[in-house]
Amino acid sequence: MLRGVFVTFEGGEGVGKSTQVKKLEIALKEKGHDVVVTREPGGCPAAEDIRNLIFHPDYDGNWTVEAETLMMFAARSMHIKEVIAPALTAGKIVLCDRYIDSTYVYQGNIKGGAPSFMRELEQNIVKEVMPNLTFILDVPAEVAMERVQSRGVENHHDRGDREFYEQLRQGFLNIAKDNADRCVIVDASQDEETIAAEIIKVVEEKLK
Repeated sequence: MLRGVFVTFEGGEGVGKSTQVKKLEIALKEKGHDVVVTREPGGCPAAEDIRNLIFHPDYDGNWTVEAETLMMFAARSMHIKEVIAPALTAGKIVLCDRYIDSTYVYQGNIKGGAPSFMRELEQNIVKEVMPNLTFILDVPAEVAMERVQSRGVENHHDRGDREFYEQLRQGFLNIAKDNADRCVIVDASQDEETIAAEIIKVVEEKLK
């Protein structure tokens, strides 16, 4: 039985997910909560190896959408087995930088993968291990582009044009609209501390 709370952070490139995950981790630990922080793709040794393959410079993102989707779910399967499910079973709070919503946006909306194919994988791999709460960090496409360019290119996603960033944004906003029971849209153009305060307030309400 999954007794913990599963919180995910989603959004396009340059929205500040990693920063807010860290701030929430610190805030929750200060309040005495047992917190596990992880990410996707990755989060455990096997999944990190798959991540390295997905983003390996020799391939430069030139996977078929089916191959990339299968690798994402293979990594997720191991991640759930090794990290997420055990932590939730133990009653811990799990904070994850990206999860299944990113697959539907990047491999679905952006690369044109079939939603039915992804849903079948979700039903067989993810099952009941879905987030209790998802923060969609949102900024205008041009802001996201500027942030990514200022930090430097890390992988092929960072080289997208404005249309790419707008597609990302709209993909996540659509997920938030369709999953209003778990998704909270956060204006990530605000300063970091304001965003963090907004997030911890929502999480505290959820924990009640």
